[in-house]
Amino acid sequence: MKKWMRTSSMILLAATLFTGCSSTPTSSSKPSAEPAKNTESAAKSGKDLKGDIKVAAWNDAADALEDSIAGFNKMYPNVKVTVQRVTSNYDKIIPPLTAGVGAPDVIQIQQRDMQNFLMKFENQFVDLSGKLNAHKDEFAKTSWITVEKEGKVYAAPWDLGPVGVWYRTDFFEQAGIDPKTLTTWDKFISAGKQLQSKLGDKVKMTTMDTSGVEYPTWWQIMLNQLGGEFYNDQGDIKFTSEASVKAMDMMLKLKNEGIVFNSPTWDDRVRAVVNGNTATVIYPVWYAGTLRHQAKELKGKWGVFPLPAFTEGGPNQANSGGSLLAISSQSKNQEAAWAFIEYNLLTNEGQDVQLKFGLFPSWQPYYQTENFKKQDDYFGFAYAEFFGNVSNNIPELYYGPHFLDFRKPLTDALGAVMSGNKSPLDALKEAEEQSAKTTGLKVAQ
Repeated sequence: MKKWMRTSSMILLAATLFTGCSSTPTSSSKPSAEPAKNTESAAKSGKDLKGDIKVAAWNDAADALEDSIAGFNKMYPNVKVTVQRVTSNYDKIIPPLTAGVGAPDVIQIQQRDMQNFLMKFENQFVDLSGKLNAHKDEFAKTSWITVEKEGKVYAAPWDLGPVGVWYRTDFFEQAGIDPKTLTTWDKFISAGKQLQSKLGDKVKMTTMDTSGVEYPTWWQIMLNQLGGEFYNDQGDIKFTSEASVKAMDMMLKLKNEGIVFNSPTWDDRVRAVVNGNTATVIYPVWYAGTLRHQAKELKGKWGVFPLPAFTEGGPNQANSGGSLLAISSQSKNQEAAWAFIEYNLLTNEGQDVQLKFGLFPSWQPYYQTENFKKQDDYFGFAYAEFFGNVSNNIPELYYGPHFLDFRKPLTDALGAVMSGNKSPLDALKEAEEQSAKTTGLKVAQ
C-alpha cells in the first residue's frame, strides 16, 4: 500500500474528479516535544504578527476553536480570529475553493476527505512541510497518512478517533459479565446472549445500523482493526480482501445472533442509549461527548473496554473519524493562520481546550500531561488515558482520493448482506464494480 502511494499516487489522483458532498508535565508546562512558538520569546515576537483570519469548522470543533481564541490572543494580541460555522458536507467551503476566491483562511477537513480535496482543488492549500515535517513522529501515524501528497504536507492532524466499546456498568453487573473477559467477538456474542437472558428483551447487547441506511461504519472499524485497505498496492479497488469479507461476515453474525438493537440513524442510536435499549455502544473516543450531553442521567454508569479481536490475541485497535486543519492558499495572512493552528494543535494549552470539547489529540506528546490523565467527572475514570493506550498500534487506512465515490456502493453492500439478498463476498464484488464505473479505476484481480 505504501509503495503504491509513493510511486503511483499521481496517476491515481489524476484518474477522476472529486464528487460532491454526499497526550509527566502539568498541562501548563512545556510539552515533551516543544512547538516552535510555545516560548516566552515567541510570545513577544507574536505581538508583531497582525491580521484578520477566518477559521471554518463545525459543531464541537468550532466551539473548541472559538474557546481557544482568548489564550491565542495572549500570545498574538494583534491577530483577530473569527470562527465561521459550517457543516461537514462542505457546502460553504467547496464553492469558494472552486471559484478560487472567498475561502476561509483555515479550513477543517475530515481525514477521509483530504486526498479528495487535494485532487479536486489543486494548488488551493498551502504546503506546510517546512512547518510540520519536524513534528511528523509526534503525530499518530493513522492521522499523518492523510495529510501527505507526494512528499509534501498540506494539513495538520487535529483529532483522532480510537475506537472502544462503551458499556453500561450496571447492566454488566446485573448480568454477571466481566468486560475484561470479552477479548474476542465470539466471546462478545456469548456475553450478549447471557446479558439478554438476564435483563430481558428490552435490552440488547449493542446497537448499530444493520439495515444499510447509513455508511457501514462498523464494517470499516473491523476492516481497520484487521489491517484491511480499500485499494491494493497498485491502486486498484479491492473490497474483497480476506479482511474485508471477514469484517462483513462478522457484521452479519452479530445481527443473526440476535444481540443487536437496530439503529439505522445517529438519532436512533442516541435514543437507544438514552432509553436503555443497549448495553454497549461501539464507537470512538469522541462519543464521550454524546454520552455526557445526551445521557446526563446516566452519569457514572459507563465504562469502556478495548475492541474484541477476531482471534485471541489478535489486533484490536481501530480509528473512526478525525479531522485536519489546512490553510487556504487564498489566505492573505498565512503566517497568522499557521500561528493559530500551531497554538491549538502543538501546545499543551491549545490541546487543553480541544480535550475539554471532546477532541482527542493526534499529537501524542500531550498524552503525557496531567490534564490528559485526569479523572473525568461524568465517567468517574480517565477515559482519555484509556484511549491513549488503544491508539498506539492502529493500522494505517488510506482513504485515497476516491473515498467519497466508494461510500454509496459500500452502503448498498451492507444493505444487501443484512437483508439476505447477497453473500458478503458477492455484495462486496458488486460494490467494487459500481465504484469502478464511477471512478474509472480498475478492480483488483
